[in-house]
Amino acid sequence: MNVVGIIAEYNPFHLGHAFHLAQARRMTGAHYVIAVMSGNYVQRGVPAMFDKYTRARAALQNGADLVLELPPGTATGSAEYFAAGAVRILADTKVVTDLCFGSESADTESLRHCARILAEEPDAYRRLLKEFLRAGTPWPKARMLALQQYDPSISLKILQSPNDLLGIEYLKALQRIKSPLRVHAVKRAGAPYHERRITAECFSSASGIRQELLKNRGTFTPDILKQLPSSELYLPYHGQLPITEDAFSLLLIERLIRNPEEDLSLYFDVTKELSNRIRNCENHFMSFTQFTDLLKTRNLTRTSVSRALLHILLGIQKYEACTVLRVLGFRKKAAPLLKEITLQSRTPLVTSAHDGSLSADWLYADRLYEHVRSLLHSQPFQNECQRKMLVI
Repeated sequence: MNVVGIIAEYNPFHLGHAFHLAQARRMTGAHYVIAVMSGNYVQRGVPAMFDKYTRARAALQNGADLVLELPPGTATGSAEYFAAGAVRILADTKVVTDLCFGSESADTESLRHCARILAEEPDAYRRLLKEFLRAGTPWPKARMLALQQYDPSISLKILQSPNDLLGIEYLKALQRIKSPLRVHAVKRAGAPYHERRITAECFSSASGIRQELLKNRGTFTPDILKQLPSSELYLPYHGQLPITEDAFSLLLIERLIRNPEEDLSLYFDVTKELSNRIRNCENHFMSFTQFTDLLKTRNLTRTSVSRALLHILLGIQKYEACTVLRVLGFRKKAAPLLKEITLQSRTPLVTSAHDGSLSADWLYADRLYEHVRSLLHSQPFQNECQRKMLVI
């Protein structure tokens, strides 16, 4: 039985994602497709604009057979933690045979070569990296420069392409756990990853769709709807203010000032330097996004600050490997897949949150998101512990 795994956010699920799912099945001859998807918070260190059940249903209606959830600490980690956690979940199913990811270059061998260097960290590479970091170069750029100086044959374009970089992290994670999964790179089709405009001529990026929704204050224009398979799923969001980190602003400042003596470096991704900076600047807090912009520095990216603030808000103190396989939904025809995972995997398959299988941090993060969503959109609160997995 061939089973291909995909790692995604689907925020929102768009035509490019449907294309990726179809290509993954075609390239691998897979009998089943498993998507490991971020929950209510995403890797940029912000809440998802659309709740995890809406996004999971869209994936199931457009090519996925089973959707498993990344826990909040993994979903909001840096690329290394995000990739390592998601790859571990796929490996822990004991049934996944292939991994398929989007890539600007689709040059699997070059990506594998970069991953090998990062996983093994040869002495010469480590010396170069330390030199760049001592010179004050931000971590992402320092690593890129060290890699290219260590091996000038490595393409600078690959090291500057978001999906290629994430692909390298997937390959590095697979190497470190000595996984036998076969790897396939699907060349990214459509608009660039960071494209902020809706482009009718090709697949728009999720970033572009979100920006268009923000500009239109939640109105799904015809151009946006054309980019969304299963667009009917988004009707509850039509005309509503999009969910962004700023909807959590009061919660964040309350969390910061509740215990002014607390050392914030206790929290995941918060350095001592950033903790001190937060404390020195908290009286200038106006919103989540404004505070993020205020705290970023030459050596500290905006995204890393946002992740750190979100971890403080959610009370996430350290990265922990996922100890369960949390099922958000599956297709009825994939029942044999769930049975096989149950038989093969030693990691518990969790289909409901009511039995205490999820950590307190995980449940708190979901409750907080759902309270904000329900208040912002004047809709009933959905208790995570009472929700059933999707079956379509």
